[in-house]
Amino acid sequence: MNRIILDTSSILFALSNKIDLFKKVEEQLSYEPVVSAGVIKELSKMAESRQKNSKYASVALLLIKRYNVKVENNDDYVDRWILSSAKAFQNVCTNDIKLKRQLSSQGVNTYSISRGGSLR
Repeated sequence: MNRIILDTSSILFALSNKIDLFKKVEEQLSYEPVVSAGVIKELSKMAESRQKNSKYASVALLLIKRYNVKVENNDDYVDRWILSSAKAFQNVCTNDIKLKRQLSSQGVNTYSISRGGSLR
């Protein structure tokens, strides 16, 4: 099965629009979702804060456990890890426009989640 890296921006955007991104990538693309340890750290910090995204971050962490999403170990900044690992995975889902451009220039398949729930 092909794998796809999910970044924090796509996960939070999907949840804020009541979309289960983990389920969506499995059903629509037949890809196995993967996140980095950095994404887990970012979500954990948000979940413990009083930021507007804290409830979405908490739900994201629960969904990562529920779907038994593979967590790749890394000590690097999340975007740097994604850029350095993208060639091996060949698929990344991000709603970060700058990151998407960088990945596309490397020939990596990039996806974004829309408000309607489609991956494009």
